[in-house]
Amino acid sequence: MTVLLAAEEVTKSFGSLRAVDGVSIEVRQGEVFGLAGPNGAGKSTLFNLLTGIPIRPDSGRVLFGGREVQHRSPRWIAKAGLKRTFQTEAVFESLTVRENVRIGSAYGGAGRTARWDRARCAEALEQVELGGDPDRPADGLSLIDRKRLMIACALVSHPSVLLLDEPAAGLDPADQDALIRLLTRIHATGTTMVIIEHVLSVLEALADRMAVLDSGRVIVTGAPADVLTDARVIEAYLGPGAAR
Repeated sequence: MTVLLAAEEVTKSFGSLRAVDGVSIEVRQGEVFGLAGPNGAGKSTLFNLLTGIPIRPDSGRVLFGGREVQHRSPRWIAKAGLKRTFQTEAVFESLTVRENVRIGSAYGGAGRTARWDRARCAEALEQVELGGDPDRPADGLSLIDRKRLMIACALVSHPSVLLLDEPAAGLDPADQDALIRLLTRIHATGTTMVIIEHVLSVLEALADRMAVLDSGRVIVTGAPADVLTDARVIEAYLGPGAAR
């Protein structure tokens, strides 16, 4: 299967702290790839390095579609087809739902027209089940609908890879299930996904493969059923000796 996104021996330090330490991962076209690990493991820093927001690696390479992108701008990377969401539900509350998605469509490339914008926005909102009232203010959205809106803002430009940073954070079990159903439908359209998540049941339900980071390093990669029962993973979360 084609490798669409890869990190090769990527390292990033902040002063004396090595947040990402020689990490290598491969994301295959069409799969859902999960990233997990305890707090401070380096997951979000790795996401930032993959997308160029707002940092670049000290060493190593990031490849997207076979091209090195670690020195490209975040805008270039996004326009090339690598889009992400963030941990916080960063919506423009003073704008409508549709207007928020139009901002996301700014990375859609050349040849855009008003009709193109309207069609793409409507399509993205339908994908995330927010198409019923696109002109409602964003400030009145529930937490799950804010997450849907953030995903729509990323989907509107038809990315090749969608990176989601803790999409289930703060959701109750019912909304977590709704999120799983939504992401399953999006994945079925052919979108490759990379998901950081602390709610491991979400990764169990969605991921084809996953990696666990601890102290900036990948400690295990594989199918969720194997990874989540690995002694190294149990000890990373619960401490030395917990797997005995």
